[in-house]
Amino acid sequence: MLDSPAVSDSGTASGRRWVAALAAVFGLHFALLCWFAPPRVLFTKEPVAVVDYALHAYQVDRALSAFRASGQLWGWDPLVLAGQPAGVAEDLTSKGTELFVIALRSAGVHAGLAFNLFIALVMALVPFVGWASARLLGLDRTASTVSVLLWVLLWYFDSLLHWTWWIGMISWSFAAYGVVLFTALMHRALEERKAKWFAALVALAPVLAIVHPFSGIALLVPGALLFLRARRSLGAKEHALLALAALAGAATALVWAFPAYRFKHYVDTADSYFNARLEYLLYDLFDLLKNSDNTGAPVRTVVRTLCFAAGGWQLWRWHKEGDRRALPLAALVLWGAGYAYLAGYVGAGRQTQPYRQIAPAMLAAAIPAAALLSELLSPRALRGLERPAKLLLGLAVVLIVPRFGRTVLFFFPGVLPIQPNAGVVLSEPKPFGARLSHASPEAQELRGWLMEHAGDRGRIVVRGVFPTHWVLAEYLAAATPLPILGGLEHRNVHHADAHLFRRARAGNPPGAELQDYFDTYAVGWVVLAGEYGALDYRHDYLEPVATVADHRVYRVRKEPSYFMRGSGRVVAQSMNRVKVEGASGDEVVLRFHWFEPLACRPDCKLERFPIPGDRVGFIRVPSPPPSFEIYTRY
Repeated sequence: MLDSPAVSDSGTASGRRWVAALAAVFGLHFALLCWFAPPRVLFTKEPVAVVDYALHAYQVDRALSAFRASGQLWGWDPLVLAGQPAGVAEDLTSKGTELFVIALRSAGVHAGLAFNLFIALVMALVPFVGWASARLLGLDRTASTVSVLLWVLLWYFDSLLHWTWWIGMISWSFAAYGVVLFTALMHRALEERKAKWFAALVALAPVLAIVHPFSGIALLVPGALLFLRARRSLGAKEHALLALAALAGAATALVWAFPAYRFKHYVDTADSYFNARLEYLLYDLFDLLKNSDNTGAPVRTVVRTLCFAAGGWQLWRWHKEGDRRALPLAALVLWGAGYAYLAGYVGAGRQTQPYRQIAPAMLAAAIPAAALLSELLSPRALRGLERPAKLLLGLAVVLIVPRFGRTVLFFFPGVLPIQPNAGVVLSEPKPFGARLSHASPEAQELRGWLMEHAGDRGRIVVRGVFPTHWVLAEYLAAATPLPILGGLEHRNVHHADAHLFRRARAGNPPGAELQDYFDTYAVGWVVLAGEYGALDYRHDYLEPVATVADHRVYRVRKEPSYFMRGSGRVVAQSMNRVKVEGASGDEVVLRFHWFEPLACRPDCKLERFPIPGDRVGFIRVPSPPPSFEIYTRY
């Protein structure tokens, strides 16, 4: 039976206590939110640019441009990687963010502020959704307050959850707790059969699906088991409402499915990150970092481990007692944890970055864990402990508190006695604040210099500081109208063949191959940062020009040209558009990547021109008029 949340909520004094406790937990969350995501960062027009946020800001910018011009969320971007399809494949998990920004922009909100407001909203909702989920699953007010506290501690001090919202996986951060809320809603709806719970399901399903399609993976097993348990007792109305919720979620695929299918031949595999395997279960348990590509960094799992242990025990108790809450929560926890550590053994699973599924699993486990902890640690239960039990509890606290303190203090490096030159020792990264911020002042200074000096002299190869060396290029792509070659090396489209550091790991092809690359992609500038590498010493092809805020700027000695055959001037390039003047010759071959929807006006046509070493090819214009424009025809 589903216990009414109000069963144990009685007494004015106890009511005041839980209200004060809940207010304190909410206060803790928002205090930590203001520290890790400062209002001076979130409530400005300058978008957050930490790691993946730079890429997502670029994706949102291009989606907004395409939508305002054509009503579409995708198009051809000639300014990145010599022309790549934007909004076709790599941003399937950003569509919700894009639509959020488009909606606010139509209401007059600056796009950069709208982008930041999405982040602020996702982070602010955490305790509210935690409370709602616990109450929907029948926890009393005290246990629900403990559940919210566990969610807050997981959000800020579990390494995976903190990593997701800090590094830029903000849509998955929303999905992680949204999945738990959906499961709680579905359980409540099937237990009480009230229309309001079904209506909430119908409303939440498309939001979850559009914000992050992988939420469907998390819901697959718990949703199926809940339905199978209740199917024989459901009436036609309940069946229809559940079908409507499923269809509402699936219908959001219409936003991205058609262009993704149409251009699937350009898409590569995407299995570079979050592919933990069984051995990572042991590493996680002992806070050991093996590979940050698979888990994020650092590894801090004390709160997660507590939730899984206490939650697992409570779920077993509920199962033995016939409590119907055990099924959906156990399914969500076991399916999520199993998928996180096992799906990486399967090729299809690796495409979904399976380790991310540990996030909804731990949040789900926190709910039964809160039920057990509120029972075991209640004043009455503590007073009833025998002396040996109290001693054991005290010894457990002595063991746990230092590990918890070490977990928390990692994210506050300012209070730690850290050696300035400390790096990584014993699988332990140097502590860092992991706070949200704008682009660094150095990156902004470089942006200003390039805007003033780069001019129309070809494309710019950009490489930032290791280990997030690709972020600088993504920031410049979003924040300038300059043509950029760089960014995420693992971009899963063939157009990444134009990425110098994907072609050659050190960005230094031997001999004349470097100049061949510069010629092929019309490179006029190279910007490097961090430690000096082999490319810095290629003065046979590169001329040092300036050092701008620790960024080394080189000019390619040979003058670049966008024309492989024929001649002319590229006078404008922007989303879905390249304009050429002064064209001459029997044909023109432009050093821009081919894209099937491209068309030419006036009175000209386009053909694909194959290029050795580039799977996409360039654009050929036979018998070109003196002036013409290449544009995307939807």
